[in-house]
Amino acid sequence: MGTCVDISTIEDKRSALLNHIPNTDLVFIRSATTIDKEVIDIAENLKIIARCGVGLDNVDITAASKKGIHVTNSPEANIISVAELTVGLIIACARNIIEGNNSLKKKKWDRSALTGIELHGKILGFVGFGRVARLVAARMHSFGMNIVFFDPYVENSTENEEKMELDELLQNADVVSLHVVKNEETMNLISKEKLSLMKKNSILINTSRGGVVDELEVLRLVAAGRLFSAALDVYEQEPPEYTTELTESEATTLPHLGASTYEAQLKAGTDTIENVKSILTGDISKSVNAKYF
Repeated sequence: MGTCVDISTIEDKRSALLNHIPNTDLVFIRSATTIDKEVIDIAENLKIIARCGVGLDNVDITAASKKGIHVTNSPEANIISVAELTVGLIIACARNIIEGNNSLKKKKWDRSALTGIELHGKILGFVGFGRVARLVAARMHSFGMNIVFFDPYVENSTENEEKMELDELLQNADVVSLHVVKNEETMNLISKEKLSLMKKNSILINTSRGGVVDELEVLRLVAAGRLFSAALDVYEQEPPEYTTELTESEATTLPHLGASTYEAQLKAGTDTIENVKSILTGDISKSVNAKYF
């Protein structure tokens, strides 16, 4: 029987990881743990890095591949949960639901100050049109929204959604929803310059990855009344370093709950275990770096 070490309850997790990784055969991580080149270099026995979740920006896949270490994740585990949250955030932002709730609990009666926006007939623009975005699009069609998207990896418009270039989308969309992976191409993709292209009184939603949008500029634009509202579920630094600036922006929603459903958590665990079992028995189809083996 092998030994299992859980470092999630240890205060200095990085030190604990570096201490235990030399003798580790399998490592299971979530988004808060980084398996970088420093870790991989001293991982003498490591065979599989298993990420319970979608994003792999916290794993140095190149270093792992060079050392013969398989990397696997569970990309389908939370897509429904994230899609449903995105829909909820679009509605909450358009109708000032959270601000209205907080206002009434403070014994205020500010309905006129919290007048919202109908979504029917408005343009919903997706930056990135992968699995989650398509699930959101399917749901928002029922609201009577017109769907457009920017995605360099999707060649043409679909039957129900029009493909646009990024600048054109930002200039035309009433709601912009971000659904991109985090890499060199997408870091600060929605920069201060790009944000300036957005329509006045439009809404920005980010349930993809932190760092793909200039968060402080979003806060400034919301505070200035340039954007109607924004919802950021992910952040460049998690937890955010500038918590005060984020929390003081009353028109900005910050739930950080994308994958936080019982169903998504269970599926992330079970999918990852099944992937590891497959790799250990010789089926490397679930290894994201299988082409190197």
